[in-house]
Amino acid sequence: MRVGVFTPLLSKLPLEAALKKLAAFHLNTVELGTGNYVGDAHCKLSMLENPSALSDFRKTLADHGFGISALSCHGNPLHPDQARANQDREVSRKTILLAEKLGVSGMIDFSG
Repeated sequence: MRVGVFTPLLSKLPLEAALKKLAAFHLNTVELGTGNYVGDAHCKLSMLENPSALSDFRKTLADHGFGISALSCHGNPLHPDQARANQDREVSRKTILLAEKLGVSGMIDFSG
């Protein structure tokens, strides 16, 4: 069985430090925030345009024995402020694209 953690809980730590902390509890799966309300401390959407950063990210997870259960981007695409709604929708769209590149089948969001 794989047990994991929603990493925004450790957003004050860099990714490698968060993974080391989680590994000490025999955890091996992470749900990573990619923006909006949960932030993107450990998983940047900019990796979509940066193959080197994406490769380094994959290697960091693999080196620490971690898999990704899902990417999360809790936002409000139905927000009454159209600018906020558009921004949250764009983060959701990019999160889906990043999940595809990473081979992650789960993406967590909510409608508002």
